[in-house]
Amino acid sequence: MEAVVEFPAEKREAKIAIGRTLLDAILSARLQVSNVCAGRGVCGKCRVEVLSGADHVSSVVDLERMSLSDVDIAHGFRISCCAKIKTPGTITLNVPPESLTAAQQLLVAGIQPPVKLSPMVSKHFIELTKASLTDFTADFERLSHILGATFSSTELKIGYAALKALPEAIRQGVWQVTATVSDDGKIIWIDPGRTNDRLYGFALDIGTTKLAGYLVNLNSGTVVAKSSMTNPQVTFGGDVISRISYASKGENELLELQLEVVQAANSLIRKCCEEARVEPHEIFHIVIAGNTAMHHIFLGISPKYVARAPYTPAIRTPYRVLAEDVGIKANAGAILDALPNVAGFVGADAVADVLATRIHKMSKLSLLIDIGTNTEIILGDENCLVSCSSPSGPAFEGACLKHGMRAEVGAIERVWIDPSTLEAEYSTIGDEKPRGICGSGVVDAIASLRNTGLLSFEGRIIPSGNSTRIRKSGSAAEYVLAWKEETDTNQDIVITQRDIEEIKLAKATIYSGIAILSRHLNVKMHDIRKMFVAGAFGTYVDAHSARTIGMYPDIPLGFISFVGNTAGSGARMCLLSKDERTEAVEIARKIEYVELAADPNFQHEFLNALYIPHKNAIPNQPS
Repeated sequence: MEAVVEFPAEKREAKIAIGRTLLDAILSARLQVSNVCAGRGVCGKCRVEVLSGADHVSSVVDLERMSLSDVDIAHGFRISCCAKIKTPGTITLNVPPESLTAAQQLLVAGIQPPVKLSPMVSKHFIELTKASLTDFTADFERLSHILGATFSSTELKIGYAALKALPEAIRQGVWQVTATVSDDGKIIWIDPGRTNDRLYGFALDIGTTKLAGYLVNLNSGTVVAKSSMTNPQVTFGGDVISRISYASKGENELLELQLEVVQAANSLIRKCCEEARVEPHEIFHIVIAGNTAMHHIFLGISPKYVARAPYTPAIRTPYRVLAEDVGIKANAGAILDALPNVAGFVGADAVADVLATRIHKMSKLSLLIDIGTNTEIILGDENCLVSCSSPSGPAFEGACLKHGMRAEVGAIERVWIDPSTLEAEYSTIGDEKPRGICGSGVVDAIASLRNTGLLSFEGRIIPSGNSTRIRKSGSAAEYVLAWKEETDTNQDIVITQRDIEEIKLAKATIYSGIAILSRHLNVKMHDIRKMFVAGAFGTYVDAHSARTIGMYPDIPLGFISFVGNTAGSGARMCLLSKDERTEAVEIARKIEYVELAADPNFQHEFLNALYIPHKNAIPNQPS
């Protein structure tokens, strides 16, 4: 038995089996709705309004009451992942603007130091002697006899795709061909005639939230096109644990996640190729970097044990496979290199970050953080590097916040509260009417509340008779950032006490991670002389605000550098240079991983970091 779910505003409908949820209906209708918690009912972002047919839907559950007020429920609002279809009939839904996802503000650019160009694939033009009745040498032997002089120290091999192409390529090229050879002496493709100038590679940064791809001319080392998109796996959950949980259900679920990301990668390749007027079959080498879970899922490897103590990955070392074996649409003989991982929750993207920032070669103590749902932290210098993973969660991407959203059009991204009037000023992404607030805006808001005396050391909103923006909400207070007359949702956008608690937890995991690594190296945070902030969130968040709330250490702002998407930069460097790939392998071996959950000091440091900015910031605080 089925129910019909209609979406009049979008002129769509879906037929859904009894027992499925309204969220299933939304996704079936191909509507892009926020679903950060992967349908667990805790983020409250998949809110919908039931216009008619409420009798066919299950009753409101306690999880929904955490995100909906009594007034919301009275007006027919539901959390779609919690609301199940119980009887056949027609249900009409309105998906409000704040529940729909829009184009996200993604970061593609990142610093990249100069590298010596020495790609792992090369092209070689060869003129062959023509076969005859007196010279009937086999095609491959004829080819390898001439090409072998270039690779004197390596026994030439030929890939299956190249071998199949070989006979026709020789004849079409009238005994002139171009051989594409990988660094291990394997002929991966044969073109008829001379095609030395058509040698391309593709670097892919596989983030939990976004994908970034770079099409690179391997002859010149230049990026000829780049593109990015939201990782389509977000419909299965906004954080790594949600994806691992889904992939661990079985082979079909793992394949489903793998296909999502592989198809997205192919989309980026097509887009870049169209822009640069390059054919996908002219791509011969692909390098990928991502956290360990994304790495495993992309390769079709179960990430189940990454999330189970003792959090061991299936593989740490670099891994090479034919691109077509994974499903990537490039040359039939193209090779795909996955960069090495460090541990279960510090992956190849962190290795790429280190490679691009060069902190492994710095004489002074340096810190690198890449903030996301899972924040990688690396501390050290040329002698030693230690790392950890801080489970900061999706709060910085708007999850679990009353009006939180990703960095999409309409998100409040900057906030400033006037200390004299206590009035708020803000800016939004795209200069559109506000729909909600993203991570950088929340950090600004909390910092401003603290700076104006509206937020206590413990992180409590302090009621003030001097401002109408502070009001009671149940037993706690909230601050109104934007009145409903200003917003696109026709409702006030607020920072609640619960929002502040969520951000406190997220920032405390980061600060305490830095503190634990400092203890491990027997250094103090004020010894840090350089701090690199990587990734989109780190680039867009205000450093002063982050330091004010205790997310960054108390070091001069001049020590902080925003380096952008260095995971993508590191992947490109390995695409361009054999030496950089070797360096990446050495970096992965050099980095020592510290498991925070096993450190006896973690709980102490975490509790200290729950204050604004942190307990050590106030002299003579009890320990």
